[in-house]
Amino acid sequence: MDIDIVKQFMNQFQTCVLSTVRDNKPQSATVGFSVDDELNILVATQLSTRKASNILSNPFVSIVIGFEGNKTVQIEGKATQATADELADRLEIHYEKVPGAKKFASYEGQAYFLIRPSWLRYTDYTAPEPVLEMENLQ
Repeated sequence: MDIDIVKQFMNQFQTCVLSTVRDNKPQSATVGFSVDDELNILVATQLSTRKASNILSNPFVSIVIGFEGNKTVQIEGKATQATADELADRLEIHYEKVPGAKKFASYEGQAYFLIRPSWLRYTDYTAPEPVLEMENLQ
């Protein structure tokens, strides 16, 4: 099993569950996402949301992709607010994957966060070797 299978699985979904922490309390939200070839994940949200505030004070996050069936991806990583240079090549790909996200692009306070995975676990209980775990990705 290789990283292309993981990316292919992730690209089947428009949303993931993003978990952040504030004052040692977890908070989770469903968000639209896109993924690049290195499995970096882009999410968008308003700066006024709890998740944005949480990320800006504690950048360590976790993500779950795939909510039904025998396959799922769990990710832990570090989120940073994406720069204009980082967004230049990513936004159109993001909007293509998550078309509903484009309507928020012009909203004041719209922000994009790039999540770089440090740990990933892909589970496929239909496969002979059901688990692929990767550490120290960044």
